[in-house]
Amino acid sequence: MSLDPDERARRLAEASRVLRDGGCVVMPTETVYGVFTRASDEGAEYLEQLTGKPRVINTPPFTLHLGDAEPTLSMLSLESPVARRLVNRLTPGPVRLVVRQPESVLEAICESVGMSRGFIDRDDMIALRLPDHPIARAVIRGSGHPALARGVGASRWGEPGKAQDLEMTTVYDSEDPPGMVIDDGATLHGKGSTTINIWPDGRFEVLKGGSMDESEAMRVLTTRVLFVCTGNTCRSPMAEGIARAWAKNRAPDGLTIEVGSAGIAAGDGYPAAEQAIETLHERGSDLSTHQSRMLTLEMIDQADVIFTMTPSHAQAVMQIAPGAVHKVFPIDPLHPIGDPIGQPIGVYREVADQLESLVAKRLQEIIDE
Repeated sequence: MSLDPDERARRLAEASRVLRDGGCVVMPTETVYGVFTRASDEGAEYLEQLTGKPRVINTPPFTLHLGDAEPTLSMLSLESPVARRLVNRLTPGPVRLVVRQPESVLEAICESVGMSRGFIDRDDMIALRLPDHPIARAVIRGSGHPALARGVGASRWGEPGKAQDLEMTTVYDSEDPPGMVIDDGATLHGKGSTTINIWPDGRFEVLKGGSMDESEAMRVLTTRVLFVCTGNTCRSPMAEGIARAWAKNRAPDGLTIEVGSAGIAAGDGYPAAEQAIETLHERGSDLSTHQSRMLTLEMIDQADVIFTMTPSHAQAVMQIAPGAVHKVFPIDPLHPIGDPIGQPIGVYREVADQLESLVAKRLQEIIDE
């Protein structure tokens, strides 16, 4: 729908009211269009009347659709780092999470939504989705309550109010859709959401046929960390070496950290300073093969997190890539890591002491997220 901002806001507010009152809204997600109604026992029965009985085997009949992660996702018991990472990194997104949970958690979530058991849960499973589409999330959020939804198997809505471009089984396709229809053109992915089964011990299964494949889900289990200083011969190579040792020595838990370093004013191909090499050698790390690199936009894009040695380095990174502001942090915002270049080896050892503590703390924060 091509609407001016005021009309768009009015339509979304009206759709939220329809959901809040127990009605039906057909609207887009980033995957396909869906039929949405308020998450309640009555809503599940209404949705079943509109779309037919859910054709599901060994999975909850309905999926709870959220406008925001809080508070529902925070109620999940996710002791495994892999389970936490999958939930935290894949939401919002084109995924339907089927999470195994203790009975107490299933009971608490159903009670918080006001639904009886057996609709959004089955056995030890609960099905959750947080769409990554501004319309769907705004409407659900505005209704003040989670929703239930069934996909119509269409990547766009047609005229007059009929689903087009069918790519899967259509569960709703009518010339006279109930409730309200919001037509926002073609969806981003044009395929249904991907179901990911998650177990308490960190095992998971990515089902085929959805918008996300297994390699994309696996990608979130690896965090690429980039350390940045000025010349990439002292501080950032030392941080990189310390981080490699930390990652190598920690107990396996299914998560991976990849590390690298670069400099905002570095020449390419220079070795690390001799004092940096000796200092890291004393701590069991080898910088003898290090070659300096000039920071590039591609490096910034590929990194998940960038730790700089000083706040001014962080500003320099953000000048290169303003859109990276969300992932650039001074490794210690209050105490910049001084440049030891040209100083005695004792200064390098002091810097390494600082970095060992800071690197361990920052990387553990990534693992614990």
